[in-house]
Amino acid sequence: MNVKLTILCVLVGALLLVAVFAPFLTPFDPYAQNLSQALQAPNSVHLLGTDQYGRDLLSRVIMGAQTTILSSLALVGAVTLIGTAVGIVCGYCGGKIDTLLMRTSDIFLAFPGMVFALAVAGVLGGSILNAVIALAFISWPKFARLARAQVLTVKTAPFVAAARLSGCSDVKIMFYHIFPNIIGIILITAILDIGTMIMEIAGLSFLGLGALPPTAEWGAMMSGSRSMLQTAPWIILAPGCAIFLSVSLFNILGDTIRDKFNL
Repeated sequence: MNVKLTILCVLVGALLLVAVFAPFLTPFDPYAQNLSQALQAPNSVHLLGTDQYGRDLLSRVIMGAQTTILSSLALVGAVTLIGTAVGIVCGYCGGKIDTLLMRTSDIFLAFPGMVFALAVAGVLGGSILNAVIALAFISWPKFARLARAQVLTVKTAPFVAAARLSGCSDVKIMFYHIFPNIIGIILITAILDIGTMIMEIAGLSFLGLGALPPTAEWGAMMSGSRSMLQTAPWIILAPGCAIFLSVSLFNILGDTIRDKFNL
């Protein structure tokens, strides 16, 4: 048993449980304002202190986990499914379909990803849903190209020829025979991408193109308190540390799984 992998899985599992059950774990109402308790430093009552509106920061960080992490998981799931499906079809079928979809992906990859996402999010308007849509719009080509490369390697294997000779349809060959043989590297890439998506969703929210106040989202929380970095640093450090720890956990988990299975 890999002790490091076990510990990482437990920590990531605990983080996901916090995100799912956040409304039941917050010691205070994360949206309740109490100006008489504004800008309190961390203490025995408010473990992470309070913000400029007197809201408990620990409660807002916990609630922010639900917004940031679950949005990132939904985003990664969507781009993984879409990109993998496109890549499998392109790699197996080839021809005009492959040319059309791969040249389309080239167009998306020709632009810096975050800049393109900023443009799309700016057109759609600020909201966490629009941030997810904007990032999904520019993130699927990576998975499409990865899946296509894997399919091109696998589709000449003897088991694929045997499946074709046995009368299996192309759809069954692609998703029943080929897909299970390429899923490993795709899942590892998806896990590693969760940390990136957490950063990008938080970044869009920080710039006012994602979650908007008073939504408890880590990037938006940092944006609303950046002017008080010197006078009340705990307000921006709390969500900032949450982002750092979450991204680090998912990245280390992905690297550990990749090393464990030599993918």
